[in-house]
Amino acid sequence: MEAKKSLGQHFLVDDGVLNRIKKELEGSEFIVEIGGGKGALTRKILELNVPLLVVELDSKLCMFLEDTFGGRDNFSIVNQDASFFKLERRSTIVGNLPYNVSKKIIKNMAFQKDKIEKMVFMVQKEVANSIIADVNTKEYSKFSVLVQLFFKVRKLFNVGKGAFSPPPKVESSVVEFVPYEKNILNIDKIDKTFFSFLNELFQFPRKTVKNNIKHLIKNNLNRTEHFFSRRPRELSIEEMYQLYREVYHE
Repeated sequence: MEAKKSLGQHFLVDDGVLNRIKKELEGSEFIVEIGGGKGALTRKILELNVPLLVVELDSKLCMFLEDTFGGRDNFSIVNQDASFFKLERRSTIVGNLPYNVSKKIIKNMAFQKDKIEKMVFMVQKEVANSIIADVNTKEYSKFSVLVQLFFKVRKLFNVGKGAFSPPPKVESSVVEFVPYEKNILNIDKIDKTFFSFLNELFQFPRKTVKNNIKHLIKNNLNRTEHFFSRRPRELSIEEMYQLYREVYHE
């Protein structure tokens, strides 16, 4: 069964890497695997003897996985797009994410973090570097903020091209996401207008904060005016939220 370029498929085949990912899932009570592929990781997860739900977009692979593992009591599968998939119960999420939609899948899961025990994802190394990026680095972006707002993140290990079939053109990394009880700001609820504000703040990442949000400013911002000369990536999440609250007069 050939990998489909249109779906960004690169099947993980390295047994050592598969075992390292499996070890990160030990102790889970319910696992959701995103993108079962040809079943290499699926097989390892099933060895943990916990319920596994596979979310697979490719209908042919769904049939293949159902034929291969359908007789197992702890296996189930749905033919759905993980970019829109809704969790029904608290789960550990794992997957070798398709490179072309990895950010979209992670964003979908971020907004369901209350149903997540933890996530372990294989992603393009460049994406991983953005996920774990520190403030005031070139990798720090709106995506970094969104992820780090909800999860404590760390890179577990890098994976070479030879671990996949077919080999991708780029290196990969495995990243762990552990959700905060609330969020990094430790507030009960983050209004959706904050995410709209982030879109404006990062619209032109190389321009100054003032340049990007000047159309939102109606009054003097005494407490946060000193942020204006910085670029968005030079602000911490706490500073971004402070600026947002003053702009929106909260």
